[in-house]
Amino acid sequence: MPDQILSATTVVELDRLRRNLRSCLPPNNGKSDSSAIHAAFHSGWAGYISYDAGKALQQLPTTQQAGPLAEFFHYPLSIFLNFADNSCTLQNPGNLPDKQVTELIDHIRSAVTRHKEGTENPPLKQSWRPAWSEEQYRQAFSATRNYLAAGDCYQVNLAMPFHCQADLTGHNPASLLQTFNAPFSAYLKTAAQTLFSVSPERFIRIDGDRIETKPIKGTIARGETAEVDEYNRQWLAGSPKNRAENLMIVDLLRNDLSRSAEPFSVKVTKLFDIESHANVHHMVSTIVATRRPDQHAVDVIFDALPGGSITGAPKHRAMEIIDELEHESRGAYCGVLGYFDDAGHADFNILIRTIAATKEGAVCWGGGGIVMDSTWEDEWQEIQSKVGRILNTPI
Repeated sequence: MPDQILSATTVVELDRLRRNLRSCLPPNNGKSDSSAIHAAFHSGWAGYISYDAGKALQQLPTTQQAGPLAEFFHYPLSIFLNFADNSCTLQNPGNLPDKQVTELIDHIRSAVTRHKEGTENPPLKQSWRPAWSEEQYRQAFSATRNYLAAGDCYQVNLAMPFHCQADLTGHNPASLLQTFNAPFSAYLKTAAQTLFSVSPERFIRIDGDRIETKPIKGTIARGETAEVDEYNRQWLAGSPKNRAENLMIVDLLRNDLSRSAEPFSVKVTKLFDIESHANVHHMVSTIVATRRPDQHAVDVIFDALPGGSITGAPKHRAMEIIDELEHESRGAYCGVLGYFDDAGHADFNILIRTIAATKEGAVCWGGGGIVMDSTWEDEWQEIQSKVGRILNTPI
């Protein structure tokens, strides 16, 4: 249970939230060490910054936004779940009094009791509908390609939403999280919305003076047999089109990190690595940098928003094209979710493969980077591969 809340629904409030976070957190000016890189969250500020907030930070209009621009919650206590031995550990780094600890334990026991008694909504396969037809997607793809041909951009990340009319805000995320076991999964329930994320992508991790980002660009579906699966994996690894697409975003993120980094410290430590997930293989690169002492962790995150892998390159023009063609606010989708902890670490995902639910309904977006040698048929199928299994998972 949080003991403090920060939220923003306007650009002015977003700037205030940024300043408040900075004042609440340690300066994070220490040198990183090997143990810190794997440090887990114990206490601190957790929350999200929406794609619409990223638009505001890029001086683009944020009219008709879906939900708050950002929400953060301070958790003085946390529970570490160890699924390997089916144990949980209460983490109380601030040595808070027994009364607060007891309140948290009672709250958890109550939730467990409700689950055992079956008073929660049972997992059900929900009814989702795409906002666009194939023809509407083809038209948007064609318009994107015209911009590429005209030299406006090298790559544009075009996405489309899928809608569900049910109220999923109180539903249990367990089936979704277990099905995908994604490395940067997250679940956050707030008064404004509930976010179910099975994200495979890290936005930025900060440990002392070390900054790391792991952009994804390049996707192919898992094969139905081991032989087909390995063929798909090898095809993606050697695909000139996907390598070019990935390299464009690596270059963009090298530039983004350089704003907060020591000169000449930005390095690509992995290029075109292949990672396998429940539904797809991804091409992933890793970029690291050394943070300048005058750059607070909060500023490193805010100054790199939105993530380049979900905009395109150049970022600002790609976002203008996205705004023109998508016709609907992305809201939290393609924003970031994570934490600034009280020990001086920060870790945020990219909010892809994510369901954003309100009382009025839910939305789940799927998209991909479009370059000159993309085809609309392949991009349409990539969207289905990315989100189809999410939409078919009972929740």
